[in-house]
Amino acid sequence: MQRRTNLLWGVVLLAAALVIVLRAFGLVPDGIYDLVARAWPALLVFGGLALFLRGRVPAGSLAALLISGALVAVMTVFAFSTRATQERDDYRQAVNQPVGAGVTLLRVQVDMLNTDVELVRALEERQVIGQFVGSTESLVWTEYAEAGDGTATLAVRETQPNPYPLLEAVGRGRLRLELPPELALDINFNGADGDASLTLSGLAVERLNMNLRRGDALVTLPDYKPLGSPEDAVLGVLAVRDGDLTIFVPDTVAARLELSGASGIPPLYDAAAYNLLANGVLEARNYDTFEIKLRYVLEVPGGQVLLQSAG
Repeated sequence: MQRRTNLLWGVVLLAAALVIVLRAFGLVPDGIYDLVARAWPALLVFGGLALFLRGRVPAGSLAALLISGALVAVMTVFAFSTRATQERDDYRQAVNQPVGAGVTLLRVQVDMLNTDVELVRALEERQVIGQFVGSTESLVWTEYAEAGDGTATLAVRETQPNPYPLLEAVGRGRLRLELPPELALDINFNGADGDASLTLSGLAVERLNMNLRRGDALVTLPDYKPLGSPEDAVLGVLAVRDGDLTIFVPDTVAARLELSGASGIPPLYDAAAYNLLANGVLEARNYDTFEIKLRYVLEVPGGQVLLQSAG
């Protein structure tokens, strides 16, 4: 038993020394070395447990090593998950993109990671402006291209080039993007983790697709009749995989919302204004008499749908 204990101590100390040597040659990423440096007290836990369990349980030293490793893993997950909820302002990236005079449809692609997102109406007629504020572990870039057929695409994407981020740099970001009014928009938003607020009042939204994996979403539908889609066509999918979805509908708009993959939680809505049909569709009363009809599919498998009037 003593020989096995010494062997395990040798392996642990050798691994620690190897990390230090590789770090000196620049072969260990900063994030990994930072984690190892923070985890060294686990050696004390391992030593104490090894002494305590030796002779009391079979393979006591190995059990001590496994317990110490599990403790480090749990503390690492807890530390990163806690940091991930804290807002950071170490890195800023502005978005300032003019839209060509010949563009009649702008496709907006937004892909964010651990970031709260806000989409609103801009004051400029043909300008997309905004700002990202977050962690230095994030990199936000924009790409704009005109196709020559009256359409253009603007992509705003967040990436994290470092696969092993520093714990002290981890945190939540914020993106506010202002979209031009009077210009037809096709919006596609993907979010990994963070709340989303899509206030589309005053915007000419032809299509809207949202896929938010974790977080709550607020969507204010536009008071606008799409011109590029057949009447009563589905205009997109609003998906919130793990969170609640609140939709604000202007009084001049008739919404038909098809609940797909629902969580089993009954939607909240004004029964005087909407009917919940047998096929899981929330449809405005007198739907056929409205001039503006907006039809979307809702996918909220882990939360609740709340439908409210936007006034």
